[in-house]
Order: sequence, then structure tokens, then C-alpha cells
Amino acid sequence: MKVDNDLYFSPRFKFSDLDWGNKENLIFAFHDRVHGFYLEPTFILLEQGHAFAAGVLLVTTVDFLAKIQIGGNTGSRIEQWLESNIAEFSKTDPARPSNTLAKRFYNEFRNGLVHEGRIKNGGQFSFESDNLVAVMDNSVMVVNPEYLFRAVVASFESYEQSLGDEFAFHRFRRSLIENFWKDVEIAHEHR
Repeated sequence: MKVDNDLYFSPRFKFSDLDWGNKENLIFAFHDRVHGFYLEPTFILLEQGHAFAAGVLLVTTVDFLAKIQIGGNTGSRIEQWLESNIAEFSKTDPARPSNTLAKRFYNEFRNGLVHEGRIKNGGQFSFESDNLVAVMDNSVMVVNPEYLFRAVVASFESYEQSLGDEFAFHRFRRSLIENFWKDVEIAHEHR
């Protein structure tokens, strides 16, 4: 996010303010980014009953967290993140028993929304579903965005806790540097 001549990493932290050697500073800035750019706006959308818009933002949250935590190929990292962090997505897709629900979510929801602005194959976000993810009549995938939000928040909190471990923190720091090096470079050029 750019405000005046400043490029922001999060609502409160400019890229030029990030202290890459200060563990607490970096973790707090990351927390501020995930909450300020993703989770808090999603919560507002959910409160206002905007299932589709909240779902879109949740898809980008999952995409971002998978990029930071796992890296690698987009499809495999998102599927792996979903299967590892939200148990419901590791279940078998009844329409395609060789796939998990994570793979279907990636193809129909993530790719549909990011590339086409729609969910493919009739998939839907719905507050009316009693499950986080369900496949109706072995055909249409339905995701409850409130339940997905809770699961993503829980996973993010768990990840934050894991950053107390030095190895996990160094991997996290390296991932941030790899993903944001250009932003940091631009921020320092405009000082």
C-alpha cells in the first residue's frame, strides 16, 4: 500500500521501518499485515453479511499464508496448506475420489476467483451451510465463509506461535525477504 511517498508493508509499518534483525519487530509487522490487510476487513464483510466478498478475501489470505509458510508451486502450496491447516480440506472429493477437497477448492474457488472473478462449477460461499466445506449431491462445493474465517484465524495464530522457534523464524524471515525484496528496494530508494 502506498501513501504519499511511503510504501507500507502493513497498516502501521512502512517497508523502510522493517528491522530485519529484530525478531519481535518483524513478527509484529507481519501480524499487523495479516490482520490489517486480510483478517479485519474479512471480519467486517462477514458482519455485514457479504459472504462472497469475505470469501474472496479469505482465498487471498490462504494464498498469502501458503506463499509465506510453504512457498513453491502455487497449486501444490495452497493444497498442502489447506490439508495441513484445515482438516476438512484433507478429505476425499466425492466427485473425484483421487483428489482431496483442497485440490477442488484450489481449482474452483481460488483459480476461479483470481483468474475469472467467479467460482467455477457452481461452487458457492454460503452462510447457510452447517459445514465448513461440503459437496452437495457429489457435485457442487459449498464453503461457509464464517467457518473458513475461524479456521484461517486459528491456523494463523498457531503459525505465529511457531515463530518462537529459531529455525521457523529464520525460514519465515527468508520467505519475507524473498517475497518482498523489490518492495524493500523501492522503499529505500524513496527515502
